[in-house]
Amino acid sequence: MRKSVIISEKEYELVTNAYTPIAYKSEFGKDFFQDLFGMISNQNIMQMAENGNNEVDINMLANFDMTFFNRLFWVFTKSGNPHIKPYEQFFMEMEEFPLQDIAPILMEMINDTMTSKKNQMSQNQPVMKSLQ
Repeated sequence: MRKSVIISEKEYELVTNAYTPIAYKSEFGKDFFQDLFGMISNQNIMQMAENGNNEVDINMLANFDMTFFNRLFWVFTKSGNPHIKPYEQFFMEMEEFPLQDIAPILMEMINDTMTSKKNQMSQNQPVMKSLQ
């Protein structure tokens, strides 16, 4: 899946593909899907991000890693352009990172990735013949 996002008058192309989990593990030393499922377990914050609700109870943030969205944004950008700047330098050069605008796009891309993966897994199931 591909999406273009404009932040501070600069366009970023976000891409999810087979390289995405590899780039994530290579850069952050963590498993993409483990981190993803860890964030999904905190459904309240994820639903609020999807709905554009930016009024978050501070107690909900106790186990929430805000840099997860930064990591996703960077790795989706790197999946589209392997020659982007390293993670920290990439964000140091950004004037802003409007999470309320970006989170719903990232969530849509995650949902698309997970749906595609689920569909592929169910399509690749071998058909078992009856033993009768």
